[in-house]
Amino acid sequence: MKPTSRPAAASRLVYSTEGGRMCPQCRRPMADCRCAAQRAAAPAAAGPIRVSRESKGRGGKTVTLVRGLPLATAELEALGKQLRSRCGSGGTVKDGVVEVQGDHVDRVLAWLLAQGHAAKRAGG
Repeated sequence: MKPTSRPAAASRLVYSTEGGRMCPQCRRPMADCRCAAQRAAAPAAAGPIRVSRESKGRGGKTVTLVRGLPLATAELEALGKQLRSRCGSGGTVKDGVVEVQGDHVDRVLAWLLAQGHAAKRAGG
């Protein structure tokens, strides 16, 4: 059997007995990772908040998406919970995008505008 040698950048170390779980971006132990703290501390406010509806890749299920909220992770989770309870449905927050199950674009848009956010409808 021929030994294979890969460059260190190509390896995807997930767990180390010394440090435990490893961060895939900075390759440090999760306890010492600075990537998540930087993402949580620096929200991206690159324009208005976009509210859209999507069903691709979800088995035909419709989901309302809220993108571009300039909030930290904890605040985004709290806002997502308020939106889900306001719409009476489930959902989640993934990668800075609030997902609410079902077609609630009008309801979410009205609620965000009432809260003082500069939100716009995206898509058709």
